Amino acid sequence: MMNARRAAVLISLPLLAALPFAAMAQVYTWKDADGKTHYGSRPPPGKQVESRKLAAPPPVDAEAARQSFNERQLAEREKQQKAQEEGKKAQEEQAQARQREENCRNARSNLAAIESGQIRYTIDAKGERAALDGALREAELARARKSVSDWCSPPPASK
Repeated sequence: MMNARRAAVLISLPLLAALPFAAMAQVYTWKDADGKTHYGSRPPPGKQVESRKLAAPPPVDAEAARQSFNERQLAEREKQQKAQEEGKKAQEEQAQARQREENCRNARSNLAAIESGQIRYTIDAKGERAALDGALREAELARARKSVSDWCSPPPASK
């Protein structure tokens, strides 16, 4: 699409530059039998005609037209890039929100399991299974509550 637009501009610039030469041609006017006035580049045979030379239009500044086109093209590219960046940012925010929701569900599930009163086990330093009771249970409960608080509260506002 951009190549077609560029080609149209490149073709139209020489045509616009040649327009003043074409406009300097004579224009003829005449009236027909009904009294209608007609205009043309060639006089009809056998008619009384009046001829005029048209003034040439001001020359087209091809460099200014090219710069204007380039500026519009650059602005369009910047607009598209900004839209892509905004779309990418929105997708990243959605992915982060989904991950946050999943982490919140997992944290609540873990807290509910600890608070259920069932015996929970962990693996100690020796690689053996040890029951979570007493201080270990309280420490694990505090970690689970903090995890729920961190993941289930609204995220901090970004700048």
